[in-house]
Amino acid sequence: MRAQQLASVAGTTVRTIRYYHERGLLGVPDGASGWRSYGFAHLTRLMRIRWLVDSGVPLAEVPHMLRPPRSGDERATVREDLHAVLTSIDERIAVLTRQRTRVATLLERVTTEGRLSPLPASIDKMYAALLERPLPPETVQAMTRERDLLELVCYHGALPDDVVALVDALSTHHLDDLCGLWEECHRINESADGISKAALQEEVAAVVRRTVDLGDAVAPDATRRLLARTATLDRPAVRTAVDLAYPSVVYREFMRGFVAVARERGAGS
Repeated sequence: MRAQQLASVAGTTVRTIRYYHERGLLGVPDGASGWRSYGFAHLTRLMRIRWLVDSGVPLAEVPHMLRPPRSGDERATVREDLHAVLTSIDERIAVLTRQRTRVATLLERVTTEGRLSPLPASIDKMYAALLERPLPPETVQAMTRERDLLELVCYHGALPDDVVALVDALSTHHLDDLCGLWEECHRINESADGISKAALQEEVAAVVRRTVDLGDAVAPDATRRLLARTATLDRPAVRTAVDLAYPSVVYREFMRGFVAVARERGAGS
């Protein structure tokens, strides 16, 4: 057979055959007659190479698997290599399974909610409900940035389950209370230039306490665990992300107040 015929019978390409020649996997036939003539031995070896490669065996491991192992050590080497291949395949399957689950979830969200987001559905719906309300543009912008900040957390796979539990427990009445807290932050922000730093901190601290009280009323266990996590999140990277998302001094003060409350509760327990 010529190379094209061999490739056709083996279900591969002439380019692949030439590549196997270069790697030393497939012997080069005598070309004395002016063209290479491949025989049955070439076909069986090529099919064995394809069988191993299609099974997931890396080309680097193929050469010593093409010949029957002549000793216990050689058999042990082949077994170790095949175990490594199995492990690699299992890891790829796990990655593909996670990716499939994620894509299926995104497809469902786009279909049912019209928005592509890594946020859990209940959190996405909460922000949608809040943003439907007649709010000042600055408050809408702050809410949108908070939602985007949570998306950023989701991209890192670091959104605590307790956040979802807390949001799931919110009723329409609780959303009204939450909206009121946002509006209070907006009011403080509007008057921030006309009050002292101490007065600003006092007003923001009052909003922080009301926010924590709301969490305690809605889902006390989840709120307690989230506060415990908050006390450990006062790190440069987290502060940088928050400062980028919120140029408002009031919201930054709000986040600092939240960390302070979290640390107070941790010290009290």
